[in-house]
Amino acid sequence: MARSDAAATAALQAGVAPQIERDHTILREILDAPPKPTASGTPTGLFQIDHLREPQDFLRLAERTLIRCQLLVERIARVASPDAEMAEVVRVVQNLDRLSDMLCGVIDMAELVRHAHPEPVWSEAANGAYEYLCNYMNVLNTHTGLYEALRRAMKDESVWRQLSEEAQAVALIFLRDFEKSGIHLPPQERDRFVQLSDEIMVLGHTFLQNMSHGTDEAPTQFPMELLEGLDTSVLKTHSQGFFHRASSLTVVPGSWELHYISKHAPDVRARRLAYEISYTGRTTPIEVLERLLRTRYELAKLTGKRSFADMALVDKMAGSPEHAEGFLRLVADAQRPAAERMVGELSKLKQQAEGTAPLEVWDREYYADQYLQLHRPVRPMPLSPYLSLGSVFTGLSRLFYLLYGIHFRAAEPQPGEVWRSDVVKLDVVDETEGGVIGTIYCDLFSRPGKPPSAAHYTVRCSRRIDWDDTQRDVTLGARPDFPRDVDMSHLLGVQGTTGRGREGQFQLPIVVLMTDFAAPTMGHDGASLLRWHDVETLFHEMGHAIHSMIGRTEYHNVSGTRCATDFVELPSILMEHFVSDPRIVQLTAHHYKSGAALPYQHLQAHLETQRHLDALDAHQQIMLATMDQRYHSARAGDPSFSTSLELELLQRQMGLFPPVPNSTWQGQFGHLFGYGATYYSYLFDRAIAARVWQKVFSAEPLSREAGEQFKQVLRRGGGKDPWTMLSRLLNDEQIAPGDAQAMETIGRWGLGEEAE
Repeated sequence: MARSDAAATAALQAGVAPQIERDHTILREILDAPPKPTASGTPTGLFQIDHLREPQDFLRLAERTLIRCQLLVERIARVASPDAEMAEVVRVVQNLDRLSDMLCGVIDMAELVRHAHPEPVWSEAANGAYEYLCNYMNVLNTHTGLYEALRRAMKDESVWRQLSEEAQAVALIFLRDFEKSGIHLPPQERDRFVQLSDEIMVLGHTFLQNMSHGTDEAPTQFPMELLEGLDTSVLKTHSQGFFHRASSLTVVPGSWELHYISKHAPDVRARRLAYEISYTGRTTPIEVLERLLRTRYELAKLTGKRSFADMALVDKMAGSPEHAEGFLRLVADAQRPAAERMVGELSKLKQQAEGTAPLEVWDREYYADQYLQLHRPVRPMPLSPYLSLGSVFTGLSRLFYLLYGIHFRAAEPQPGEVWRSDVVKLDVVDETEGGVIGTIYCDLFSRPGKPPSAAHYTVRCSRRIDWDDTQRDVTLGARPDFPRDVDMSHLLGVQGTTGRGREGQFQLPIVVLMTDFAAPTMGHDGASLLRWHDVETLFHEMGHAIHSMIGRTEYHNVSGTRCATDFVELPSILMEHFVSDPRIVQLTAHHYKSGAALPYQHLQAHLETQRHLDALDAHQQIMLATMDQRYHSARAGDPSFSTSLELELLQRQMGLFPPVPNSTWQGQFGHLFGYGATYYSYLFDRAIAARVWQKVFSAEPLSREAGEQFKQVLRRGGGKDPWTMLSRLLNDEQIAPGDAQAMETIGRWGLGEEAE
């Protein structure tokens, strides 16, 4: 059988149209071949933006954007005047959303480029543009003229009634953002708010840099004598000079060498030393983290909140830290027995191997690996040959077509459009709208300097643009000294598109998926073969991407993933349920040479082995979410506040292992910045996703009817109350109020099969 026949047959049997399968054949051929060199020809700018042809263009683009924003700010602020035209009052929400889109169009793109671009000069330029416009955005968050214009529009009942439900949701988002920014404060305190916001941004960036780009701390010599029984050939092959001399190995905190030692070294002294080098006594990242937490606490107090957690959760599904903590207690109590049983199993292995117990935290990875080896099939079948990049991507496309009527079509990037030649460009095609509804750029392979974790970046959101009237910005917003020759065309070159059954013209969303997969080698006919963990990661991140594609809202601020933080992970975690279902595996896993389908029983054996340790992983995540709540509570305002002492106390109260004095593990937990006080969202959405899978998809995961039900949730983004959408999807009125009882109900649902 030809290499693609089995996959195509399965897809056609499942209901994928033949013309769609032709796109899939081309997609797989491209993805399973060695990357092509960069296209030649006259270069366009990044993302085909004419203003981004070279690094210095980033700051020029930011400066032009600020000028355009200032026009719109002056126009909106005029609405606060009693003699403002009523038509301008009606347009306040639209114009505020357009202002936000102007800024985010550059900020979000710069955020991606400063992390993804392999050339430092581009990264530095993007970072400069990012900070330049973020500083301006912080100023706008305390702009009283904008705030008063919004309040006038919201208070006028005749205006409010003219706004759609989506526009009203956007208005409330802006109002909360203004109020969280201390807009009611006296001028001096508003200035302090902007200063603190700037400090938080810089501290957060520094904190993340300490994680992804190493540390200033001096390298340490690790005694080779402790590595007896460990296969050090891997270290020698990849060390690139790490071997200092025959008796020692040069390592740095948090390095992959230390992770390797922690997981595979038989000598407990080696594991303990590896842990201590990485996670104890590291003062620099902890000093940055504690400054960040104290600054956030001061910011919250400035706005009248008890803590940063109170400030952060006011517009989330949880609503308050008390609700979040109550949810965490319920899932912690449910998970703990299974986690303790697993620790007992690992302790037995340690007792047998070393004659000592109990298990210490530095033993966990080693004995977890030993446990997996013990329970692994005697002759496990390799999975990777069935998990080529092309096979998995086309399987995802088939799944989305069957559920939502959309699929991927490979597109050829123009010269200069992408930051590396191996970045894959996918157009997303919708059969209902009759054309392309967005673009996904996939930066998939590991390289030096690239962040090791997977991520989804929203570069541009869906937004209706045919009602934009930029010339009125000049008429109403230009001051006397404003230059009249300013180009008022779209700075990012956006052209509106139309779709069947939808009024107006829309800008198409653009997202970037970043993963850390191993680059293809000379073997396997140029195909990149994934591990099962890679496939799970790809499904998760693609859940975010499809949310951005389907989120077809008229307003930028509620498009796709721009919804409540504790709702945004639902589509991605739901995809983790799809990935291992045998009916989905039939579409995604086919041998890269023969096209033969993966025998599901071999994958099932692998999954059952991995799931033995799920209880430990869930408990760890509960610990992290609880730590996140404590760090962002009023404790951060105590002069004696110490993240290490708080972590030690938490370990004594909830931990499965004895606490480690002087621990600095928290300095490696980057989500403390990005998810400040909302890390519980992963667990919260995991509980919801398990329920959605059970109630909506588990019986028929390829059902278009089920897909259409969930598509209604994806389509609304943040434009509708998530509790209302969830209640309707699950036919459960009990959770509709979104109160403490609703949070408890979700806590009682548990985290799915893993919790049992």
